[in-house]
Amino acid sequence: MSGDHSKQIAEAMCGSLAESWKFKKCKIRSSEGQVLDSGMVVFFESPNSYTGEDVVEFHCHGNPAIVNLILEDAVNRGARVAEPGEFTKTAFLNDKIDLAQAESVADLINAQSKSAIIAAGSSLSGEFSSKVDSIVEGLIKTRVVVEAHIDFPEEDIDSLLLEKISKDLLVFSNDIKSLLVDANNSMKLREGYRVAIVGPPNAGKSTLINTIAKESVAITSNIPGTTRDLVRAEVDLGGVIVEFVDTAGMRQNPENVIEEEGMLRSREAIEGSNLCLLIQDITEVQPFDIELENKMTVMNKCDLAVDEPKEQQGVFYVSSLTGQGVGSLVKEVLLRLGVDEGSETPFLARKRHKVSIENSLHFLNVSIKDLEEKTGLELVAESLRLAHEGLGEVLRPMSSDDLLGEIFSEFCIGK
Repeated sequence: MSGDHSKQIAEAMCGSLAESWKFKKCKIRSSEGQVLDSGMVVFFESPNSYTGEDVVEFHCHGNPAIVNLILEDAVNRGARVAEPGEFTKTAFLNDKIDLAQAESVADLINAQSKSAIIAAGSSLSGEFSSKVDSIVEGLIKTRVVVEAHIDFPEEDIDSLLLEKISKDLLVFSNDIKSLLVDANNSMKLREGYRVAIVGPPNAGKSTLINTIAKESVAITSNIPGTTRDLVRAEVDLGGVIVEFVDTAGMRQNPENVIEEEGMLRSREAIEGSNLCLLIQDITEVQPFDIELENKMTVMNKCDLAVDEPKEQQGVFYVSSLTGQGVGSLVKEVLLRLGVDEGSETPFLARKRHKVSIENSLHFLNVSIKDLEEKTGLELVAESLRLAHEGLGEVLRPMSSDDLLGEIFSEFCIGK
């Protein structure tokens, strides 16, 4: 519970509380005096709490019926159920965390791989924010110097000072470029990758996805056209989540409307994928005239080949049934996706962050150009203001009720 009356309601339910940050064993009673549970209660006094308000935590048994009774009683005493993300939103509004840290709470909850968890934890601890803050502080100092000379035009600007400003702006530009590279990489980690497994019917696509996922996620059969709908499997590879999509076999003349619909969905999956694996049965290669932008050709069923296959450059030879060559194929998939298994992403970023950083870089480069062409300090100052504002949007947007509502609506209840 968070808010002005949290302590009062908690004392009515649990008796007197211990001092701030100290647990106390208690019986949690209803307004009728019935014991709902025996547990622990801890009080966090404002402003030294997650939200910056008075906060009380009830530590009860996990039976959902008990939890619901405690919630209902708190509501009957004047509390209300929190909106999704309201605790974290309150922490942001009370300057306990910035917006990038607040978003990382949701990212940490939703992270599905070790790398994503580490990166989200890094963002929550403020690593991303400190990088942005460092650039913002430099921009502020430069803006002060530039705008001071606009306010006092009678003072001649030292050429050495202009040279220093130019050098500083170039440093800021390089720092933002580096930040943008990290942001792009982290967005891939946050959003994951999609690989479509495509090819003619009965090429062994379903068996391959089962082998990669190490479980039977797709029905396999020697009857062509078994897969009619998309089958998805999320696999943790190299610390990132890669979604493999087993698609319906593609051929010129589908037998019925169901197979035709499956092929239509396959085309949509192909368009939304980062990479396509074109699977062919090495014992019976069939025509496949679907254009694939980013593909890897895989010859499957090598264990059934009568003769040793003549290797072709860029073609991978596997047996999805025995697992032969699948490990090498997965390594190449990671390479094609641009996943560096040995690297750690320093933070998690979102599309919103990327757009703001790109805007900041654009206006910073405009200010550098204006300074070089001596178009006037007023234009330089305005471009610097917009660059500063762009980075500011990452941590604390200026006018953003709608934006904040959208961001915190992604959270679960209780955060």
